[in-house]
Order: sequence, then structure tokens, then C-alpha cells
Amino acid sequence: MATMITDECINCGACEPECPNTAIYQGGVEYDWQGAKRDALSNEIFYIVPEKCTECVGFYDHEACAAVCPVDCCIPNPAIPEAEDILLARAAQIHPDKTFGPDFPSRFKGGNGAAATAGDPAAPAAAAAAPAAATAPAVTPAAKPAAATAPVAVARVGKVEKKAVAPLQRPVPRTVPYRGELPITFDEAREIVSTAAPSGGMHVVPLAVSLLQPILGALPAKTKDRLEAALGDRRVFSSAGATGMNLFVHMVAIPLLFTGFAVFALDDSFFSKTVRPWFFYGVLAAIAEAVFRLRECVLRAKPVSEAVYRGALYGPLLIPLVTPLLRKANAHTEENREAFEGYYGPTTAFDDKRERERRYGEVYTIEERPSGWLFRLELPRRIPPSGVKHELGLGDEMPDYDLTMTLEGNVFVVHGKVVDPRLRTIAATAPAFPPDFTTRIPLAERCLGFVQRCESKVVEAVLVKQSAASRLRALSDAA
Repeated sequence: MATMITDECINCGACEPECPNTAIYQGGVEYDWQGAKRDALSNEIFYIVPEKCTECVGFYDHEACAAVCPVDCCIPNPAIPEAEDILLARAAQIHPDKTFGPDFPSRFKGGNGAAATAGDPAAPAAAAAAPAAATAPAVTPAAKPAAATAPVAVARVGKVEKKAVAPLQRPVPRTVPYRGELPITFDEAREIVSTAAPSGGMHVVPLAVSLLQPILGALPAKTKDRLEAALGDRRVFSSAGATGMNLFVHMVAIPLLFTGFAVFALDDSFFSKTVRPWFFYGVLAAIAEAVFRLRECVLRAKPVSEAVYRGALYGPLLIPLVTPLLRKANAHTEENREAFEGYYGPTTAFDDKRERERRYGEVYTIEERPSGWLFRLELPRRIPPSGVKHELGLGDEMPDYDLTMTLEGNVFVVHGKVVDPRLRTIAATAPAFPPDFTTRIPLAERCLGFVQRCESKVVEAVLVKQSAASRLRALSDAA
């Protein structure tokens, strides 16, 4: 009988490398037969091609796949009974370079008389000769031990050493764009959404903000960051540039204020010797203020990217000046709620809370820009701890998800799923590990489309508002 794999298969992949005829294939994978590709016999579990199975006759005295199966789901197929000579002939056909001698290993020689009788036409004749052998002279029993020890003389190959676990299956790279995906690059889309749509009189606002940077640099750090995100153009306003210009103005203004105070307080001339030191005191005060506001860079030698561009003492008084601009730009960032870190699973292995939320598609940010949104979603990095995971011999690194992104009206939908059957088996037993997730992001208005990219387990998407249609057409015409 040809061997078959039952529905109890857990997709561990242990049997595939053991087969001497390469007759075992993973579910959904096409197999080779007579120089042509054939459709998979199963899409869910591993399967055995009957035309290539020899029940390991000629190679082992047992079925190698059944010997390594942890759940005993590799069994003879009762619908395809085959005799030993048929299986040996098939082995010789599959392996023309191999010679099978009279002492070839076979599970039929291992005392499995029922199997041999069922498939061998000569078995009845052997059974009929048994009574005659019983009445033969004394020399016949003397020859009987030799026949009984014949199977022992066959070289027992035994269980083949288990090979490395097959790598985890990864999704097939997409060649067709997602529904709603725009034919522009990611950087081009980000530049479009970061610039406000042209409208009557709006060009005056960026010009005014740019000219007022030496004063607006005194705003608190968070307000400057919000203003920079609202305008979306660092050429118009940047937190670092405005702070630098404000400090430069203070280097001139503070010494003059100290000197003016000395003139009026001491009732003396601007150029007198008693007033002159106050100018020096003003310079020291300006330097001290600059060091205090940029202390991460000056005192701790941190890079500029980690600097906090603090405001001046009078900065909070300027917040009402820019509040209408922040409201008009309507720029904001939303972030999902995230659970507390630290969870010990039933296997006492540490399972990071953030990693658990990633598996549900809940670690994301959506930031609104003048002409669109910037979306960022984190995908899982590690396979969760599970007893099945260790039984299958899988590592910790999580493979990429099969992603689908669509725009449904004013809702951006991201759907992800694991494709390897072994991971889906783990998902059925491990806590907080769904095999699929769907993240739906409602938007304030409809979008023209989106551009996406996925790198280092992070999905990023730029969603372009309808107000940017003219610039999108201009970009398409230029291309």
C-alpha cells in the first residue's frame, strides 16, 4: 500500500527530508512528475504522491516518514494496496543509478507476514508447501534456522538522522498594486501631503511665519514642534532654525537691555566706565540662556537629533499668536492605546506587551498633514512562546505577514495574516496570537489614494487628500 498522511498532520515538516524518493511535499506546493508540474494534492497539510512512494522498499526496513512523525499520521493507504515487487520495481525506475540486490531492505521482511501475503501472488503456494515441509526428513529442520536468520543478515539501516527544520514560508511578493494605490513614489507622496494646498491668500501666512521666526523661536518646545508639523515645510518654519535665530537676537538684545538698565538706574552716560561692565554682564546672561536652552547638546554632548529646543521666559505669552494657525492647519497625531509592558505566559516565558499588541495590529500612529495623513504600523518581531513552537523546532524570528491594504471610502484598512501552516498551528494554541488581524483607520475626509512601503517590520503609508489633486496631476504630467 502507498503511504498517506492523515488530517491529524500538524505541518511540522519532519517527514519531508526523510523520504528517499522526494515523494512528500508541503501543502499547496506543486510536485514534479515525469518532467511536468502537477497541482498539489492538498493545500492544508503535507501530502505524499502515490506514484513516487515505494514505502521505503529498497532503502529501509521501515517507513522513514512514519518513524519520525510525532503524531503518527503517516499510515499505509488502504485504498492503494501494492506488493513488494511492485514497490521495488518503482524504486528501480525512480533511481536508475541504484542497484537493489537480493538482500534489499524492506518492511515486508521485518516479520510483517500479513502484508506480504496480501500482496504477493506466490504466498498461497508458500503456504501450501508448509505442511510438506513439516513431514520432511530431519535435514529439513536443520535448514530451517538458516531461513529464519535470513532477515537478520540484511543490513538494518535504521532511522535516518533528522535534518534541519524547513524554513518558514513567506508571502509571495506582490506584482499588482493594491486597490487605491497611487503610481508615485513614497517620497513624492510624502512631499505632496506635507505641503498645504494652494488657496487664495494662504501664501501670506507662510511668508509671515518665516519672517517672524526670530520671535517665534521663543515659543515652548512642544508648541514649536506642533507649528512645524502644521506648516509641513521646514523652509517656512523649523523648530531648530527658529530657536537659533531667537538666540542670536538675544545675544544682541540682552546686552543692550542690561546697558540701558544701567544708564537709567545709575543716571550716567551710555559710554561711562560704570555702565560699560553691564554690557559684559548682558553678554554672559545671553550665553547662560543659550546653554540652558540647549543644555543637551552643550553640556551632555548629545547629537542635534536629540536636542530639545526650549523657549524663552516670555515664550508662553506668544502662544495665542500662533493658536489660530494651529487650528487652521488642523494637524494632529493619533496613537493607539498600548497596554503595560510585561506578561508571563503559561510557559513562564516573558511575552512583551508591545509585541502582543503588534500581533493584533494595534501599535500604530496616524499623523495628519496639510494635504494628507502619514500612517505607521509596527508588525510583530518574534514568534510568541509556545510548547508547539519548541516541538516543531522553530526559532524566534517572525516572518513577514501577507499584507493587504485598501481604501474603503474614508476608511484605510490594513489586513495581515501569517502564511506558514506551522505558524497557524501555533496560533491555535498560543495565547494572544491571532493568525490574522485587521486594522481600520477612519479618516476625516475621502482620499485620492495612498502609497505604501514595508521595511524592517514597519508598514508606512501616505494617504493623499482630494485637495492635492492638482499637484498629483502636475506630477503625473511631468513624469
